[in-house]
Amino acid sequence: MDLNFNFKLERRHRLVGYSAFAFLAFVLALRLTIPIEAVKERIVMEAAARGWQVSIASVRSAGLVGVGMTSISLESRDGLRIPIEKVDATLRLWPLLLGRRGFDFDAALFDGRVKGFVEESKTTRRLAATVTGVDLSRAAPLRKATGLVLAGTVKGDLDLTLNEKEPAMSAGNLDLAVERAAVNGGEVPVPGMGGALSLPRIALGRVTAKAVVKDGRLAFERLEAKGDDVEAAGEGLYLVLQPRLAFAPIFGKARLVIRDGFWKKSGTSGFKGIVNMALAQARGRDGGYGFQVFGTLSQPQVRMSP
Repeated sequence: MDLNFNFKLERRHRLVGYSAFAFLAFVLALRLTIPIEAVKERIVMEAAARGWQVSIASVRSAGLVGVGMTSISLESRDGLRIPIEKVDATLRLWPLLLGRRGFDFDAALFDGRVKGFVEESKTTRRLAATVTGVDLSRAAPLRKATGLVLAGTVKGDLDLTLNEKEPAMSAGNLDLAVERAAVNGGEVPVPGMGGALSLPRIALGRVTAKAVVKDGRLAFERLEAKGDDVEAAGEGLYLVLQPRLAFAPIFGKARLVIRDGFWKKSGTSGFKGIVNMALAQARGRDGGYGFQVFGTLSQPQVRMSP
């Protein structure tokens, strides 16, 4: 009886050992034979199919089965350019055995780091990432997209699973913060005036954003900025999830309160009259300003709503 049990146990150990050896041999062979230049060409082609031009200074092997790239530049059709200092991308092997494609990534950009993974199956796409130390003052693409000169350091986490077939089955959460946030200039369009308002420096303090995904929506539980100059918050703000997030409709309200101390700062006295005139329709009884938010994630719009 004991001999039979020992034989079965020994046989099981051999099977596990052979399987582990075969798997490691496969990974090693894949690691040694990965076609770096072919991978580079595939990345460029895939990006081009999505409307992006990609240039990569150098490519090398990274991790068990992956590539490392340095001095990457992404440029959209409308001229938006995103420089990335370095990216390591490694194939996720275990999900691949379960029929899901994915890779881990570790990117250095804007003096910070974004680390996480991307994974997709036939019906879902998942993005999970941790952001640390990203400097908004160095994010020129953000400046071009918003018209604002922003400052602050971003940190936090996000985990979003988008179900393309049934958006209501999507899930996830977002928890981000910007420390020492500020607007250091720029212009913002004023609804109803057909022009833009030039902004002085505005201290936003700490900006926090917390959201959850439920019933096909990404709803913000908290979206606010509390600084020495202003206090701002989103109210009932949410996105209706779409396969392409850039086109996700956005709805909700926003509230802005300008603190008295801001008007006492040098260079803001003449700005007060312009604000009072431009935002008169948005001014509420408490002295704050209300706005209705609509449009899409890539092109949000506001209208005055006291």
